[in-house]
Amino acid sequence: MSKLIEKETKDAGSQTMLTHYGDETFHGAVVPPVFINTLFAFDSYEAFQKSQFQEEAYYYSRVSNPTQEIAEKKLAALEKGEAAKLFSSGMAAISSTLLHCLGQGDHVVCSYPIYNGTYQLLQKFMNKFGITADFVDFRQLDQVRAAIKPNTRVLYCEGYSTFFMDVFDIPAVVAIAKEHQLLTIMDNTCATPATLRPIEWGIDIVIHSASKYLSGHSDVTAGVVISTKAWIDELTQNEVVLLGSSLAPLESWLLTRGLKTFGIRMKQHAESAMRIAVMLSHHPQVARVNLPLLEQHEQHELAVRQFSDITGLFSFELHGGVTAVKRLMNSMKLFQIGVSWGGFESLIYSPGLGIHPDQTSRTEWETRLERTVRISVGLEDIEDLMEDFKQALDGL
Repeated sequence: MSKLIEKETKDAGSQTMLTHYGDETFHGAVVPPVFINTLFAFDSYEAFQKSQFQEEAYYYSRVSNPTQEIAEKKLAALEKGEAAKLFSSGMAAISSTLLHCLGQGDHVVCSYPIYNGTYQLLQKFMNKFGITADFVDFRQLDQVRAAIKPNTRVLYCEGYSTFFMDVFDIPAVVAIAKEHQLLTIMDNTCATPATLRPIEWGIDIVIHSASKYLSGHSDVTAGVVISTKAWIDELTQNEVVLLGSSLAPLESWLLTRGLKTFGIRMKQHAESAMRIAVMLSHHPQVARVNLPLLEQHEQHELAVRQFSDITGLFSFELHGGVTAVKRLMNSMKLFQIGVSWGGFESLIYSPGLGIHPDQTSRTEWETRLERTVRISVGLEDIEDLMEDFKQALDGL
């Protein structure tokens, strides 16, 4: 692929970009090969020495690999960032990013409820390095300001809050961060760049569990970090090289395969999810649907300003509490019980089974946990998914 075509496809629509940008031409192959080798050999001492100062040189796949690079180029372009780095899991991406940004004695202000792995990392594990965190409701800007200390370095958040799908005023939080010269990090896994591009809103660093919508086939465990090229280069030279959690070539190739259909998959996820959400909002057994882009949601006005669409992920709450949740989950036929989301299959889960109780104790979410059901609407025929829900709800 010529440099001219590569530039043109980078600036094209997202689905065109994902189809073409970053791919190299190998004998006319429309699917790039997998560079599954661990190392790259050189013809001479001088050639190897020169490679250490060349940006696009490869010598060991723990550091960089052509197959990884194809996926990284696509992901950076998708999020409108300068560069991206792949990791072996979403948690590897989160932990490497936080370890890179923080040092002994530093402090983080983190939104909550937050993904449980992030909560455990900041609440318990980072203490051994003298790093502390406070968890506040980012919907309340006064709480964010009040939590900032002289040693605060990072504001960490999610586009949608875990399980309850709450949103916050992104530009306002970015303004607070700039006022105090803090880094902003957003986990954009739930919202995806199909609906929200945090860098365009001023967020410094974006993280994804690429195991979810980005790969889309429930056959890859991966994470990615996107930011400026200078910041990603520093991350690569330090945490990627020293912690050794980069993504293997085969998984990188599978991720690229999934990205080829990202745009059309997300459209179908959104269309099906909205039909189910509307149906649930009118069902007598449902107390509340946690989807801010629904017109009746109290955060609708804010959500439509910041998000271009929904994904297939949202939650709802049942009048019958935990008893109703159990009966519903056990009655579903197409929605399988599982912890992840974003694949082709439909999944159902309850935060009462997994979120750490310390996160929500003495908050408005504490009493909502056990009555809440989260669903990931897959790519099955919508009529079948609707029927599955109807039979389960009518049996409560």
